[in-house]
Amino acid sequence: MNQGIWSKTAVGTNSGATATQTAVTGHTYVVTWISGHTDADSTVSITDGTNTLWQIALDVSAEGYKFHCSGLEIPIPISTTAVGVIAASFADCQVTLGGYIL
Repeated sequence: MNQGIWSKTAVGTNSGATATQTAVTGHTYVVTWISGHTDADSTVSITDGTNTLWQIALDVSAEGYKFHCSGLEIPIPISTTAVGVIAASFADCQVTLGGYIL
């Protein structure tokens, strides 16, 4: 049963950004979307803090600097953090991920 929605945002400068939703013992997160922007070609990933569970590559010259991926259903292992990562940026980036908790 869905026990609420959540989202986390992080901003970065010249080395990417990492948004972390802290683990809750006995519960799992389901990530349903990730969005943000970056000024450099980069990868955007969703992890459990150790394992990459989802990833895309961004080419800012072809796709622009903003991204939004919705309609996801990525379960994070029980009692584990949900992490959204932009791996690279030159001077400005932001990542936000969200979903619900079980």
